Amino acid sequence: MFANPLARNMTKGLVAPAKLTKRGKADVMIRKTTGQTLVGRGTYGRQSWNGQTATVFGCSGFLGRYVVARLARQGTKVIIPYRGLYEYVRHLRPTGDLGMIVPMEFDVRNPSQIEECVRYSDVVINLIGRNYATKNFSLDQVHVDAAQSIAEISREAGVSRFIHMSSINARTNAHSDVLVSKAFGEQRVRESFPGANIVRSSTMYGYEDELLNNIGKFKHFYMTVNHASQKLRPVCVSDVAHAIDTIRDNEDTVGQTFELFNPKEYTRKDVIELVQFLIHEKVWQVNVPPKLLRLAAQIADVLPFHYTSQHEVDLMSIDDVSTANDPSIQTFADLGIQPHTLELAALQYIRHYRPSQHEEDPMEPKGHKAFRKLRVPVSNKDIVV
Repeated sequence: MFANPLARNMTKGLVAPAKLTKRGKADVMIRKTTGQTLVGRGTYGRQSWNGQTATVFGCSGFLGRYVVARLARQGTKVIIPYRGLYEYVRHLRPTGDLGMIVPMEFDVRNPSQIEECVRYSDVVINLIGRNYATKNFSLDQVHVDAAQSIAEISREAGVSRFIHMSSINARTNAHSDVLVSKAFGEQRVRESFPGANIVRSSTMYGYEDELLNNIGKFKHFYMTVNHASQKLRPVCVSDVAHAIDTIRDNEDTVGQTFELFNPKEYTRKDVIELVQFLIHEKVWQVNVPPKLLRLAAQIADVLPFHYTSQHEVDLMSIDDVSTANDPSIQTFADLGIQPHTLELAALQYIRHYRPSQHEEDPMEPKGHKAFRKLRVPVSNKDIVV
C-alpha cells in the first residue's frame, strides 16, 4: 500500500550506465600516403571532430573563408595561420565549434613558424596567392618560394595530404607574370611533395569577388580592354570550396590535378549585360587601350595603397582556357559536383547595387538573352547558401 522508504534509499546511489556511441566505417579514415588512421569523435557535423586536422594557408583571402567554413562544418579542426593583425581572421572563429578554429601567427619566410602550423595536421591546403607584387613580396616569393617552403616542410612533418591552389591559365609561356609564377609554383610543389593535389580554378565570383562586384561598384565608369571580348568561365567560390573539401576527404584523389570551371563560356561583355539586367541600371562601359591602361596602372602601383596593377591589366586580356581534354585532368564532374548557374546565382551577390525602388524586385528569368540560353528551370537548388 505504501512505498518502502528503504527501497528508495537503496536506489539513490545507483548511477545509470553510460551510453556507448556506436561506430561505423564512416568514422574511420586511413591515409594512403602515410597509413595514418583517423577516428572521428562525437556525433556528425559541426559539433564533433572527424579525426582530421587541416592547416589552411591564405585563409583570410576570398576563397579561404569559404574553405575554412566548409571544413569546420564537417567537423574538421582547422589551423588558420595569418600574417599581420588578428582582426584579419577573427571573423573565421564562429565558423567552427569552440576550440576547432585555431589562429596562429606566422611568417612565410620563417620555416620554424611554418613547421609549428603544420606539426599536428594531416592535411595542408595552400591558398596563398596574389595578382600584384608588393614592396614586401614579389610574385615569385608568393607563388614559387612560399609554395615550395610550405610543401617541403609539410612533407618533412609527416603531413598526409597537400592541396595547392593555382589558376586555370597558369602556363610557363603565359603573357602574365602572375600566371607564369603560378605555373612554376606548381612544378615546385610537385617536386617537394609527391602526391600533392593541384587545383586550378577559373575566375571566381561570390560576395567579395572582383568580377560581379566591380561591375556593380563602378557601374557609372567601368573600364575594359579589347571591347570586353575576354572569354571567361566564371565559377562560384562556394563550388570551389566544396571541391577542395571533397578532394580532402577522398583518398582516391591523391596526386590528381583538377581544373574547376563553368561548362558555359561567357565574354566579359556578356557578364556586364547580365549585371545591368539584374540591377535594373545601365553599366557605362568605357573601353581603354591596353597600353594606356597599363601605363596608368604602373603609375598607380607606386602609390602607398593598392588601387590596381599592371599585372591585373594583363590578366584582363587573357581568356580562361582549360586543358580538360587531357585525360589526366579531373573536373567538377569527376567529383560529383554540379556547379551553380551564373545567371541564377549572381543576383544575391549584387542585389545591393540596385536602385532603392528595385531593391526587393524578384529576378525575372524571361525576356533576356542570357536567360533564353538556359536549358534548366529556375529552382531553389541554384541559390547558394
